[in-house]
Amino acid sequence: MVTTCPYCGVGCQIAPEAREGRILRVLAPEHLPPNHGALCVKGRFGLDYALSQKRLLFPMLRERKGAPLRRASWEEALDYAAFRLAEILRRHGGEAVAVFPSAKTTNEEVYLAQKLARTLLKTNNVDHCSRLCHSSSTAALSRSLGGASMTNPLEDIWRTDLFVVVGSNTTETHPVIGAMIKKRVRQGARLVVIDPRYTGMAEAAHLWLRLRPGTDVFLLNAMARLILEEGLWDRAYVEERTEGFGEWAESLKPYTLERAEEVTGVEAGLIREAARLYATTPRAGLYWAMGVTQHTKGTATAQALVNLALLTGHVGREGAGLNPLRGQNNVQGAGDMGALPNVFPGYVPVEPETARRFGAAWGTWVPDKPGLYMTEVFERIPEVRAVYLIGEDPMTSEPFQDHTKKALEGLEFLIVQDILENETTPFADVVFPAASSLEKEGTFTNTDRRVQQVRRILDPPGEARPDLWITGELGRRLARLLGEPWKELATPEAVWNEVRSLLPGMMGGITYARLEAEGVRWPCPREDHLGEGVLFRERFNTPSGRARFFPAEYHPPAEPPDDRYPFTLSTGRVLFHWHGGTMSRNSRLEAAYPELKVEVNPKDAGRLGIQDGERIALVSRRGRIVARAWVTDRTPEGVVYAPFHFAEAPANRLTLNAYDPISRIPEYKVAAVRLEKLD
Repeated sequence: MVTTCPYCGVGCQIAPEAREGRILRVLAPEHLPPNHGALCVKGRFGLDYALSQKRLLFPMLRERKGAPLRRASWEEALDYAAFRLAEILRRHGGEAVAVFPSAKTTNEEVYLAQKLARTLLKTNNVDHCSRLCHSSSTAALSRSLGGASMTNPLEDIWRTDLFVVVGSNTTETHPVIGAMIKKRVRQGARLVVIDPRYTGMAEAAHLWLRLRPGTDVFLLNAMARLILEEGLWDRAYVEERTEGFGEWAESLKPYTLERAEEVTGVEAGLIREAARLYATTPRAGLYWAMGVTQHTKGTATAQALVNLALLTGHVGREGAGLNPLRGQNNVQGAGDMGALPNVFPGYVPVEPETARRFGAAWGTWVPDKPGLYMTEVFERIPEVRAVYLIGEDPMTSEPFQDHTKKALEGLEFLIVQDILENETTPFADVVFPAASSLEKEGTFTNTDRRVQQVRRILDPPGEARPDLWITGELGRRLARLLGEPWKELATPEAVWNEVRSLLPGMMGGITYARLEAEGVRWPCPREDHLGEGVLFRERFNTPSGRARFFPAEYHPPAEPPDDRYPFTLSTGRVLFHWHGGTMSRNSRLEAAYPELKVEVNPKDAGRLGIQDGERIALVSRRGRIVARAWVTDRTPEGVVYAPFHFAEAPANRLTLNAYDPISRIPEYKVAAVRLEKLD
């Protein structure tokens, strides 16, 4: 039985072999895209999280604050949750409620959760974990191109002659894509890497631009200015297919190579060489991840990448494009399904006219003003009184965790719906045990827009149920209490067909019957359509049909190092774990990387007398954690790198709640810390 890997956004097709409720091994069909038989360590050895002793096996509820969680039946827990939500809605309105669907769940489950929020709870306070990873990319791509996804398919890697990889540790975070790029480089393509750390991609690069953390905007703008000055830009493309060029070009005046060298620490000659190489290579693709987006200027950095690609005519062309590598397995699909506060399904903006259209389709009034972002919701408690969390763990993922803890303690009502106990479960008033993606049916959408089937391999343990069933049953009860319509959609396929009817140009041609063979990429308007590979070949999805340049202004990081906190902390991932570690740390992968190791440059370690492997403390203005020192020159002098997978030593206890002004993404990549020797 073939299904889709539940870890990252590559969407690898896997064939787990199960017997008596156990996974014996995991294979990968060589004939199926996108991975064609390749798997990383997480896909190969990380699926036994489904058998963890920490699985949530039955519903629980807490009848009053301070009382313990107790076991409940599904009927009691669902009735109680619906009653409490309806009570808060009647007293305070939809603005006091928020729903966070999960990018780990299926398209169908995300769609139903956002529909419940909008039609029953009357709120657009709907968001998901993209707010913490690629919301900056979504903001920049949407306003410039009219779309929020990779513009090119993964198979275009084999047609690419130059890769520019910015802020992406691809070999560890998206290993199958990293392996594809490195193989193409061995075939003759060139690779430019822009990253402060010496990653596996930097090791394979022809040019490695080791910039100071948080200075990407300045470097990218300097590249664009040089391309303009040397006449290397695609004038015909810019004149025929873009707008806003003049104002943007004027904004580049401060970004000289000399000043870029001062700000970024990268030699002017390297910046010049990278710019010339990108401008003069017809098939050049930009690839990026969290190193671009998780900054207070994440949108500006993503915008600088968009501007660079438009300037050189690299959008709408095979082997090129703008390619954000999405994190979670279904984070692309969660955005597609409308799990965002400012758009309905299909990225339709929340406005009075569109709200009337979706309301008519759903048979009820829906709110017509954008809601709160996830990060804003936690800032607005106790004005926000109820939160329905599906597969989200804010006590691990949110910045400045002590602040998040106080917010959750002040929340009137919290529903946690998840597969495993996590750091947020103790704050819940109701806990719903959910089935994992190995225990249900549906679809995921991978990073290059390919919709693929999820098939049931195992039975759910205990009383766990699919998220679709849980949300559907909660919706049925809410509808009865509130006197609202609620169309019962009993199967994933029934939900998907409703999505297709709402988004005919995007999803209309993608049927479950077609997905039996292999995934289909959107947009796919008809059943005889193959699905679009390269987007924007002829026009952009904007009112004018043209892409738009926007100035991308550089600002220093929100919290630079100083005498008291002299190091820059940057957070990220490692090969063996994934995000908050809920899945990977409950699998055999935990044995390969069981504790937090913080990368410290040898020169810094020497000055502080820190030995490799000894315990150290990291201290910021917000908190303190203890970890093992890994003395390595992978990380530059003055910078320490901490993975954020470890609840017992949470890196996000140290990060700050400073946000991008447009995307509201937190500043995860730059925080001021000091190191303290313990041993």
